[in-house]
Amino acid sequence: MKNQLPTVERFSQKILKDLYKNREDLMKIESSSKPYCHLIDPLLARDRKLSEILVDCLIHELDLKNIR
Repeated sequence: MKNQLPTVERFSQKILKDLYKNREDLMKIESSSKPYCHLIDPLLARDRKLSEILVDCLIHELDLKNIR
């Protein structure tokens, strides 16, 4: 069976890479000896926003908006 996905990187893949990098940074801070809130809070806010954007993007890419 042929791969039917386009070879061009999708927008959702870029968001997913950003989300993955953000979560790696978050894990580094959380596992450090000084996991301060002023370092964690901006990453959590970015994580939440990227997650919401990813869901919206996937809904659009997979044309799931009209499925009930």
